[in-house]
Amino acid sequence: MAESITWDLALDIARRDLLDLWRSKMLLFFFILFPILLMSMFGYIYPPMPKSNPNTGSIGTAFPNLPVTLVRMDDGQTANSIAAQFIQISKQQRLFIVSESASYEAARNQLVLGNLKGIIIIPQGFSDALAAGQPATVQVTVDETNPTTASVVRSEISAVFNIIGSSMSTQNINNMDGGRVNPAFIMQPISVSNIPLITGVSSSFQFLAPGFMALTVITGSLQGVATAISREKEQGTMDGLLVAPISHRSIILGKVAAQTVRGLIQGFLILGLSMVLFGVQIYGSPIIMLIVMVLGTASFVGVGIIMTAIAPDQETAQMMTLILQFPMMFISGILFPIDQLPGWMQYIGKAMPLYYAADALRKVIILNASLAAIMPDMLILIVYTFLTMTVAIPLFEKAMRR
Repeated sequence: MAESITWDLALDIARRDLLDLWRSKMLLFFFILFPILLMSMFGYIYPPMPKSNPNTGSIGTAFPNLPVTLVRMDDGQTANSIAAQFIQISKQQRLFIVSESASYEAARNQLVLGNLKGIIIIPQGFSDALAAGQPATVQVTVDETNPTTASVVRSEISAVFNIIGSSMSTQNINNMDGGRVNPAFIMQPISVSNIPLITGVSSSFQFLAPGFMALTVITGSLQGVATAISREKEQGTMDGLLVAPISHRSIILGKVAAQTVRGLIQGFLILGLSMVLFGVQIYGSPIIMLIVMVLGTASFVGVGIIMTAIAPDQETAQMMTLILQFPMMFISGILFPIDQLPGWMQYIGKAMPLYYAADALRKVIILNASLAAIMPDMLILIVYTFLTMTVAIPLFEKAMRR
């Protein structure tokens, strides 16, 4: 026989749980903060897209002032004039910050380091082709570690050269004197071709897999250590460890080692599935990948220990880690290009170790970057690990004595 519902008792239980939430001020704070953070964050992730106007030559962009470089292999007067027009239009419309490089290899190295988003090459013979009434081609290489940004850079470079080409077409039509003119030259005097940064990429998941690896490793270590310690505190098993003849630092080291191994297993599982199911290819060194993943895990284990030390219970610790994990997915360049965020939000995203772990893994897996090429990312992860563990260890010891 089914038991009847006692509504008064159910209401008393609900009232008690809500009072527990009200009394736990830290949990209440993060409980209210989460929806506020969620809505405000997505509002900035999807900014209003400026509209293009073909009549005025205006090019709308959600990625203003991206860094690109010009490589002039042709020093003719026409090539220099078109390069100057490209720089002027880019500056006027806030599309690109244009520098100049002496060679393609030098520019490519800067692209791999993350200092550039695109390379524009004006090849030899460019001026001669236009002077002879033949179409000329500008070559472009973009940073393919982020397909969204790469697509935007490629299309905006093409749009600028279309503006320049349209002006030339008008001038060519006005100068026609009945002679024989190449129709292709009249319609499109300048075209843009792509020089791929890497070859053999089989799917767009090639670019997502490294980010998912970094996300899984870092958030898994953060959530895992916070949950493990807070659970043992509530169950009382932590008391047994504390009274045992071992140091508190040994406990922390054991937790760190366990979460590191778990994170590495999950990270390489994602990579393996990506290779088998989606054709992801590894161009870099697995040893460097392993180093990056270990540093990524270590950089956030300290954060998890800090949260556990200051949280009064497991529920509060989980809410705190959720507040940190969820925004990281969206403002650290994993799912959305960090360039489309407001400047202040980009600073927040780049203050998190997830950004540097994902950036390093992408460069190794996709670009076959050396250890020297990702050293800036590695140094930041090392500094982050040192600082968080320096704070975490004394906080943990203090919390355990309470």
